[in-house]
Amino acid sequence: MDPHHHQRRGFLAGTAPLSPETPVSRFIDQSPYSETLEAAFLRLNLSRDNQTLNSGSHDNIVNGSGVNFNILDYFASNGQVGFLPAQNNDINPFGATRVRDFVHNPMMARSNSDLRSNAFVYSGAYQNPNLNSRRGLMQRESHYGSMNNVLVSKNQNYGRRPLWLQDHVSWEDLSGKIVALAKDQHGCKFLQRFIESATREQIDMLFYEVIDYTGGLIVDPFGNYVVQKLIEVISEEQRTRILRNLTRTDFQLARICLDVHGTRAVQKLLNCITNPAQVSLVVSALNQGVVALIKDSNGHHVIQHSVKHFSPQDNKYILKKVAEKCFEIATNKSGCCVLQRCVEYSEGEPRDRLVAEIIANALLLAEDHYGNYVVQHILDLKVPQVTENLLAQFEGSYMALSCNKYGSNVVEKCLLTTSEDQSTQIILELLSNPGASMLLVDPFGNFVIQKALLVSQGDVRRCLIALIERNDQMMVSNIYGQKVLVWLTKNRRLLNL
Repeated sequence: MDPHHHQRRGFLAGTAPLSPETPVSRFIDQSPYSETLEAAFLRLNLSRDNQTLNSGSHDNIVNGSGVNFNILDYFASNGQVGFLPAQNNDINPFGATRVRDFVHNPMMARSNSDLRSNAFVYSGAYQNPNLNSRRGLMQRESHYGSMNNVLVSKNQNYGRRPLWLQDHVSWEDLSGKIVALAKDQHGCKFLQRFIESATREQIDMLFYEVIDYTGGLIVDPFGNYVVQKLIEVISEEQRTRILRNLTRTDFQLARICLDVHGTRAVQKLLNCITNPAQVSLVVSALNQGVVALIKDSNGHHVIQHSVKHFSPQDNKYILKKVAEKCFEIATNKSGCCVLQRCVEYSEGEPRDRLVAEIIANALLLAEDHYGNYVVQHILDLKVPQVTENLLAQFEGSYMALSCNKYGSNVVEKCLLTTSEDQSTQIILELLSNPGASMLLVDPFGNFVIQKALLVSQGDVRRCLIALIERNDQMMVSNIYGQKVLVWLTKNRRLLNL
């Protein structure tokens, strides 16, 4: 019989600590056959008290258990890393067959520590998050992965929920393990199902266990879903506590909103806030990084939510910063969307200032990749004075705008949204330009001509038709000119030709 058989079963089942007496040298002197990772695990020096059994090891496992890392160093340096196979029918590759094995394991005590910065051992598997450390046992490769990076075989079916999460446990069993579970791919789903059927007392227990860790959970790939689910069922006072926790330091909430996971959870939180005190906490925190949030692909969603759902008075500072940085924001991919929402939901003096800033920069914005959408949005408002001021900015530049990829969209919008007199004035300016015929064969100008034919009347339309007839030979041999001719042929009846 294997002389270490009894020790092997004791370690895997977690029933007794192992002997610290075997020196590292005995492992190095053994034959290659015996130099396995399993052997290293069997000779780990584990203790359930707070004393370190090996003088060379100063790192304790959670709950004071110590590991002789010298042995692990040897095997890690020789590339002998892999997985710990099951040794009997009671232990599966994840180290336990039921949730009770997980939650009652003494090595998981105090597991609410920050899993990003603390290593811990549970169910017979060692985890070290610092992969660059000389004590790093596990080499993180694409084929390794499982619950909390437990070492498993690369052909393990990762998509299937581990057996230890398929059993029922009481809320008391979960005490002290909530944060660890929340940060696990399968554990977070397990907790979400628990929350759906939990009582008020159980929700309170879960809340008080995670409240001090919400800053880390809310940006965790899995933990954020638990926070979102919890936000839906906790009391108003508890939501306020979460908000205070997320806004207690400068720029804390702003940094969370910049995170791809954090922004979703914050939006869920904003959907659930119900009183002015909560709104004040959010707005004050967001004001610390308004421009950065607006221009960020994640953060701009939170600002848009604030602009849409909070009062103009609450958004006063946000609107002020948007007006001050109007051009910078309007020419940003995310910012142009926020600016449009600001114009849509603001009112009074803040809105007037925003519109005035957009009009002042209209000519440059019209030719910008993103800014042109802001200008088009202003035209869609169909406010007579605003439209008149905007057209005045474009006067004398319609030809150049019509030949621009983005400016041509603005000219088309001008023709479609303005009055007959205003659109006629635009067309006459185009026709009076010496290079008007070039619009017929321009990649962008040809669309302006089509819109001009559609909205024009009487003599103005006849002038456009005459321009086309004089240049039909040039248009026939040009791909863009052909588009105008085809459009004209299809719409002759509409144009009464």
